[in-house]
Amino acid sequence: MPINYTIDHEARLVRARAEGIITLKDIEDFSDAVVAQDALAYRKLFDASDAAGTYDDNDVMTLAARASAYATLTKRGRLALVPRRNAMPDLAERYINLGRFEGRAMIFRTPEEALEWLDSPEDETPET
Repeated sequence: MPINYTIDHEARLVRARAEGIITLKDIEDFSDAVVAQDALAYRKLFDASDAAGTYDDNDVMTLAARASAYATLTKRGRLALVPRRNAMPDLAERYINLGRFEGRAMIFRTPEEALEWLDSPEDETPET
């Protein structure tokens, strides 16, 4: 799987890094692993800066519907997304908007910025 991740139960943090070509199934498998390891409520960093997706608008709708369904299971932890370098974040924005994250998901340019936000107090939002 081109998505490598660690789940730190003590820190309540999921760190994922996608590399190469990733598919809808790769993201679904990663999401399933997070749920199976009872880490949905943890903060999550998803770094796709070195990845390219083969998914389209319909796939993003599928993922967003899944994310929205997860919202009914428990309060989800914040999600920080780092899209592919030099890519327009359109699909990431659509995923956040449709996934019912209610301000608990943001897009960043670097993993360092994303982690800084995840480590900040819950009511703090990044400057845009």
